[in-house]
Amino acid sequence: MLYINSVRLREIKDLVKKSYPYECCGLLIGTNLSEKKVIEVRPVENKNKERTHDRYEIDGKDFVKIDKESNKKGFSIIGIFHSHPDNPPLPSAYDTEHAWAGYSYMIAAIEDGEKIDIRSWVFNEERKQFDEEEISCKD
Repeated sequence: MLYINSVRLREIKDLVKKSYPYECCGLLIGTNLSEKKVIEVRPVENKNKERTHDRYEIDGKDFVKIDKESNKKGFSIIGIFHSHPDNPPLPSAYDTEHAWAGYSYMIAAIEDGEKIDIRSWVFNEERKQFDEEEISCKD
């Protein structure tokens, strides 16, 4: 289960709306001890400039920088979020090919720039596919 409060969830939704009709992306910072909990949302630039309507890419330098900053605060990167403009919140073949085990992959589908549906997934390395992860929004 992935725990996230309403403020952090609102940050993701606001970014998704602002970025529409293009994909946005970012990192989920938090803890993954007894429970996986999002403490901070860190938007990053979508490095994929050729297919921003249906692909995202996070620059490795951004990932390393944010990872170091998070570690100094006692947290770590626990997941990645990105949007699916006018597509369902399901991992694409591209998402599956580029996934890492252990991370939460939060996908925010946005329809017509307004309606947002968010689901989270964890990559199962053994089966080479995603399993849905429950999201708990509590403050």
